[in-house]
Amino acid sequence: MLRALIWLILTALSGGGVVVYALYQQYEEQSAEFRILYRDITVKLAQNDVILALLSNSSDPAVVQHKFPYILRWQTQPHDPPRPDINPARAGTYWINSPQGSLLIDLPTLLTDFVHTQKFHHFSLSWQGVALLTQGAEGHDDWWRWEKQIISPSQPLNLLVTNNPDWRNLPWLVLLLMGVFWAIAIYLYNQYQMTKRQRNIADLRAHFSELARLNAMGEIAAGMVHELNQPLTAILSYSQTAQRLIAQQQAEKAQPLLEASVIQTKRISALLLEFREKLHSDEQTLQPVDLHNTWERVAMLLGNEIERGKVTVINQIPESFPPLMASPLGIEQVFHNLLNNAMQAQQQTDKAWVAINARQTGNDIVLTVTDGGPGLTEQALEQVFMPFFTTREDGLGLGMALTETLVQRLNGSIQAENSPNGGACFTLTFPLTQQEA
Repeated sequence: MLRALIWLILTALSGGGVVVYALYQQYEEQSAEFRILYRDITVKLAQNDVILALLSNSSDPAVVQHKFPYILRWQTQPHDPPRPDINPARAGTYWINSPQGSLLIDLPTLLTDFVHTQKFHHFSLSWQGVALLTQGAEGHDDWWRWEKQIISPSQPLNLLVTNNPDWRNLPWLVLLLMGVFWAIAIYLYNQYQMTKRQRNIADLRAHFSELARLNAMGEIAAGMVHELNQPLTAILSYSQTAQRLIAQQQAEKAQPLLEASVIQTKRISALLLEFREKLHSDEQTLQPVDLHNTWERVAMLLGNEIERGKVTVINQIPESFPPLMASPLGIEQVFHNLLNNAMQAQQQTDKAWVAINARQTGNDIVLTVTDGGPGLTEQALEQVFMPFFTTREDGLGLGMALTETLVQRLNGSIQAENSPNGGACFTLTFPLTQQEA
């Protein structure tokens, strides 16, 4: 619509200019025609003064009228009383009066050649407002008007002509080509703009892709730091404790700690393998995941922190609960982040606890993780899943963001709210049968 409006405006402006120029050319041509007509009529009327001076009473009327058929009568004596220089008679005739005599001029006959060949819409010769010769329509509504008094001492007649533009001779082909020209120009300009826009979009996409790759690398690196920090800390703690027990000749007590370190090391290997697969492909193999056993496994991995914080971990997922089609390590990471965050939020609580509950609603599995902490602030409720948002001084703010990403990859959703009795409550919903997002 806008392009059509622009085309219409440009065509109208340029076409208007062409029409104005063409009308100006017609006006100039007809002005030249008027000047020629004025000159010829002036010469014709000047002949009357010469003839009046040469006529005498002895002049043969037949010879005079043969040579000058527009002279109807003449006399060589002045009128008594004297008449004005011009004395109109009947329509189209007038007397020329002078001290030498008078002539009765038939103006249509005198100007017959000019009257029949002139191209103006209206033509008139008048004297003091009295029309002596008129041809054509009135001409009051005509566009153009030319008027000038004949320079003659005895016949100062007023010449008036009017005319209209010749619309048929306007450059209609040029006007049509002007519209075609602007249509082509606008089309080519739009094509140029479209090509330029596509090129800019391609450049922006390339730039965005580069930024996305850099951002993904940053997220992967930050995720690796976040996910590896817990097992590495646990391995360090188990190893240091095992060293002390071995030094104290209590090697039998170090055995479980070394086994726990092996489990944490395998977890690190699995995490690194997953990150490596992410660099090559976003696809993961989905398989049935036992949610009850997965939660127990996560509680065992965080056993050192649970024991140190005196946290009661409650597993209310039935052992017979239907499995969830998901990535085992992904669900383990989700449980790990939720349990770890819940324990971190209850460091100042005397009776810390974390509970997980599961239920099936239609074709969905709903998991609820609650704790006995102080709950989430209003700001935390709004930004808990935003990257780098954290309420801990040493936190990276990536745990819950990664959790949301993992949940969404399984076509699930996660919501955060506060329990009526206090503490935070995270609700996870997964489709029971699904394909990975």
